[in-house]
Formats: sequence, C-alpha cells, structure tokens
Amino acid sequence: IDRLNNSNDMRVSSFFAGIGGFDLGLERAGMSVVFQCELDPFCQQILNRHWPHVPLHDDITTLNPATIPTADLWCAGWPCQDLSTANTERTGLSGKRSGLFFTFMDLVREVRPAWLVMENVPGLLSAEQGAALETVIDTLEANGYLGGWVSCNAVDSGLPHNRDRVFFIASFRSERAYHFFTDSSELSGNTAARESSKAQTRPDFRQIALRDNPLVVQRRGGFGYTLAKSICPTLRAQTGGHQGGHSDRPILCGEELDMDRVGATDGVSSRLDGRRGRLIGNAVVPTISEWIGKRILEIEILEQKNMATDRSSINPITS
Repeated sequence: IDRLNNSNDMRVSSFFAGIGGFDLGLERAGMSVVFQCELDPFCQQILNRHWPHVPLHDDITTLNPATIPTADLWCAGWPCQDLSTANTERTGLSGKRSGLFFTFMDLVREVRPAWLVMENVPGLLSAEQGAALETVIDTLEANGYLGGWVSCNAVDSGLPHNRDRVFFIASFRSERAYHFFTDSSELSGNTAARESSKAQTRPDFRQIALRDNPLVVQRRGGFGYTLAKSICPTLRAQTGGHQGGHSDRPILCGEELDMDRVGATDGVSSRLDGRRGRLIGNAVVPTISEWIGKRILEIEILEQKNMATDRSSINPITS
C-alpha cells in the first residue's frame, strides 16, 4: 500500500503522446511518466520542455520494445483520422494512420504492461459498421486484456466546450479493470460542483445583451464570435479539401478575431494560432485522464489491501 501511495511508483509509458494531455493528467493523479513516443516535431518540443528527463522516441514503427522502460501503465491516444466522422472517406482501422493501433498492440504483446488506457474519437463506434470497435476489443482480449470502454466529454469535467472521446481501460490477465466500470459513477465525483462549474461557463443575461463576452468558436472558414451557444464546439482539424477549423484567418461575418479580447473573457491565450489550435483540439483532456488515473490507483490500493488481508487470515501450520 505504501508503495502505491508513492507518487513516483506507478510508472507510465505514453504513446502518441501529442502535447502530453494523458501525461499531465496521470501525473496529477499521482503517477510518474517514464517514457514518451511522439512523431510531431512541434509536439516533441513541448514534451521536451515539460518532461526534459523523460526518454522520447519519435516513430512508433521503429520502436524496439526492449528499449521501453518498465512501466505499470501504457496510455495511447492513437490517430483518429481514419475513424473520425469528419472524414467522409474514412477507412477505419485499415487506414494508414488509425491502423497504427495494431503497431501499438504489437509492442503491447511483447511487453505486457499491467494496465492499458487508450483514447479515440466516438467515430470509432460506428466505423466499418461497428466492426472497428469489435476489432479493438477482440485484439485486446486476444492479448490477455480485460476491461471495457467509456465515453467521456470535456464538458462533464467542467470545461466550457464539447469534446466527446472514447476511453478504453483494460488490465492484463486480471479483472481489476472491471472495478473501474462497476464502482465509478460521475466524472467529477461531485454533481453539485460539476453543475456549478458548468454554470460558470455560461454568460449571464447582461453579458449577452451588452455583447461584452463573446465566445470564441472554430468553424470551417476560421475563428469567429458567436452568441448562439454558451459552450464552444470542439476544436477541429483540417479535413479534405475544406479550409480547416484551425485556420489562422478569422472569417465570420467579416469580423476579425481579437485574441486579446477573447483571452480576457474565455481564457484563450493570445498566442493561439492554427498550429496550436490543432494540437489542443487533438489533445486528451488532462482532467479526464487524471480522473482515470486516480480510479486506477484506488483499484490498485484496494487490491493490495485485499491481498494483505488474505495473507493475514492464513494460519501457519504448527506441529
């Protein structure tokens, strides 16, 4: 129990790490990141800045499993482009990018970490007429991992935008992951606090009437203001032949984007541009990964307590 209470003991390897959303949340939960894998050069700069002492590999397809440090948990938000409903020509897990799921699982098969936590878009549930989801689950089970999946939205953690994602939580040759789904409920853990947090993101009547606090949104065509909704839509990546939602050319009703004004009201950095917007939109919400990490630590500690109780109940053999 004391071992698991040590914040540096439960070790994490992060794959498709992006800007470190999984990593940040799991560290806040009390875990320690010991390895990262990320291909994007700009993301690598961010990871090196915040985790300067953590080994960082670039291309997962060239990764030797023997070089991955020992870790209790592997997390992976593998590419979603071939699964997302925003892609009208999505090819599912057979796609070049989303198919890296199988590359990741090849590494898992060699190393067999105790826990897997994976993330992707809700489009996974419908891709290939549902066959993609079955393939993911079947692949996990074929490699000895038991667990399930849960859909989590950023707004449920109190953040002022909709970003629904699917998370898989599984444990190797153990039913421990089942406790994650049978024993947990609200994402926040406090319904009143969550509702209060959500309410704070909505402008009051005076703000709406005076237009002092416009909400920044991203649509096809660029940034802009809107009062139509009180929650920002998900930041979107560029798809197909359309100008992406992350365009740094603000076009909406001819109004230019005043980042200083928006930053004061919505907490958006004045340094936000198309590149940063894309990375934020692709990132795992740290609040959600923190919640997942805390639940896993609780399960591990409970498992240790039960094992200790079982050992203490065994009477030694006396002659």
